[in-house]
Amino acid sequence: MRVIYKTMGKKSVIICLFFCSVLISSNIVLSNENSAVKNLNIENQASEYWALLVAVGVYADNPEQNRPLMLEEVDDLYDLLLESNVWSADHIKVIKGPDATATNIISGFRWLDKMEDEQDISLVFITTHGSPVGYDFPPKDEEDGTDEILSTYWGFAYNIGFLWDDEINFLLNRLESKGVCLIVDSCYAGGFNDDPNWKKLSRYIFPSLNLNEKVSPEQFIEGFGKEVSGQNRVVLMASREDELSYSGGFAPYLIDGLRGFADLNSDNIVTAEEAFYYTEPRTWRQSPTIFDLYPGELPIMYLSEPIEDTENEKISNSKKNDMPSQTQMSVENSIFKGFITGEDTGGPVVDATVSIRGRDSHWDFFENETTTDSNGYFSFNIPECRIRLNAYADGYCGVQGGYYEIDENEIFWLNFSMPPRPAETSRINGLITDKESGDPINNATIEIYWNGNANKYYLNETKSDNSGFYSFNIAPGEVDLEIREDGYFPEYIDHITILDGETLEIDFELFARPVENAVVCGYITDSETGNPIDDVRVTLEWINHELDQDYDNETHSDTSGFYCINIAPGEIYKDIRKQGYDYYNPYRVDVKENKILWMNISLEEENNVVDIVKPLKALYVNNNRIIPYTKTRIIGKIDIEAGVYRNHYGQDGSAEKIEFYIDGELRATKTQEPFIWTWSERTFGKHTIKIIAYDFEGSSVSKEIEVYKFL
Repeated sequence: MRVIYKTMGKKSVIICLFFCSVLISSNIVLSNENSAVKNLNIENQASEYWALLVAVGVYADNPEQNRPLMLEEVDDLYDLLLESNVWSADHIKVIKGPDATATNIISGFRWLDKMEDEQDISLVFITTHGSPVGYDFPPKDEEDGTDEILSTYWGFAYNIGFLWDDEINFLLNRLESKGVCLIVDSCYAGGFNDDPNWKKLSRYIFPSLNLNEKVSPEQFIEGFGKEVSGQNRVVLMASREDELSYSGGFAPYLIDGLRGFADLNSDNIVTAEEAFYYTEPRTWRQSPTIFDLYPGELPIMYLSEPIEDTENEKISNSKKNDMPSQTQMSVENSIFKGFITGEDTGGPVVDATVSIRGRDSHWDFFENETTTDSNGYFSFNIPECRIRLNAYADGYCGVQGGYYEIDENEIFWLNFSMPPRPAETSRINGLITDKESGDPINNATIEIYWNGNANKYYLNETKSDNSGFYSFNIAPGEVDLEIREDGYFPEYIDHITILDGETLEIDFELFARPVENAVVCGYITDSETGNPIDDVRVTLEWINHELDQDYDNETHSDTSGFYCINIAPGEIYKDIRKQGYDYYNPYRVDVKENKILWMNISLEEENNVVDIVKPLKALYVNNNRIIPYTKTRIIGKIDIEAGVYRNHYGQDGSAEKIEFYIDGELRATKTQEPFIWTWSERTFGKHTIKIIAYDFEGSSVSKEIEVYKFL
């Protein structure tokens, strides 16, 4: 999820923001006074399309906040834009990763302002962590009393390492384009819908003016040295201003829409509005919002070709080994065990189902399940891990355990009791029928989840009979129902309140699934070796958004890497999972009736990610970071610190050793954490720092940076 922020004093933030605003605006004015005439004379010419694409994705001092999907999605958006003949590479600026500092992002806006003109179309896409700041900075324009901020690369290290909505609004107001589209993919993104026509001024900026006096946007911008142009703006926001946003939950659907799926009127043009109304119903974990001041619809993509029916993923056979690559498996040398007793009797709970779910020390997911014996005893062999426990049994309320940290070679005991179920004095019954024919559905599964006070819950289920009738005795409280039957879409009803002694009649009509007369198949291989990968879980999700229907079909690849799934024709999304491999392609594919879609997939093996934690792009004096800088400048000695992570999200990884190089010369080798080497050599000029991390299987990854050292 994409949420930040540190708590800081309001007064210090106001002063800091005001100071930064003045500096930024002064720099912009100075730049405009000294800049050459714009390089495009667009009078009597068609519109030029310009884009600023920003993905932060990595964050100084806080690798656990890293979101690598942001970087992948901005690359995908860039590639997509270039498929349209109105976009060209020299009209798109991409700022991402460590380069996505506040200074560089503002410079990107200045570049856009310099290049675009009054007949052009401008697109700004920003994806990062977002948060409400808890205060309405000048100009005080927020109905909810708080501005929203977006974190930059330094956002978790310094209190000024962010952009806020008024600042972005000001930068957008400088654009002369006849159409501007801002896309914000972050938590609380709905707060970035500021009206360009500010109605108030703040005493922090213009203390001589009457605060009650209404001013025009021209007056406001003139205070910073430039008149505002009329803004025909569309803002697409990944979430409401009071809502979290999730990685992969918005941008992929938006990109799908721009690929052409949003072109419902088939005019080969995808507008910002069309892209939003395609995306909105598909982002089920959050609620995208739109702010539209553009007359008509704002064109973003001109489609040159229809969407292809096949994927561009190919099998790589350039390298062949005799044996498939092996992934690292965690050794189950720890034990998690305990006894379960009844809270009412103190006796053992027999045949209780105990399940565990968690991640091992390599951050691989695993789950397991067992039952208690006649003594109420259960036991699991597990690796070093972090797990969560669930237990349930007939006649008892379920138990959910918190997260438990299990070390290597540890025996971890957990004894607990289960409370008895409350008296089932209420009742739920009804009929299950076919939606189209009205016929009763026999043997449908009706599962009930009861949630009472004091975190007590239990599960129960029954089946419908030949007449479609089902019946439950249930305790009074809050109840959720789920109905399932092969060949039908499941139905749900949540948060039913049932009183003591009450009987509720709840009927369900199930929609039959469509005929599965389409086929998706292909081969799955290792991207490095070209060898087939077996036992890959392939899940296809079929979706009909008009009817709000969806279902999954799943299979596994065989020893040749081959998989095959029957699915209904229509809109499909794929999920490919294999322990030790990484895969991310969330984009839509369509399958057709009585057709076979071949989809060959190559997977990249997961490796450690190594990073230079210190030094970063900053000024260092005697091993202390003084201030972020455009280049790495070092005065005196410096500790070079390497960080090893299991993946780009910042989870700790492991390394057998790390080598430290200066200008290609090996200077030190470290075999245990912390991986730090002090470079105390007195030297002047430019150098290259490189680190190489080796895992216990002999694979290596490296990272290098260019620095300037003085003394």
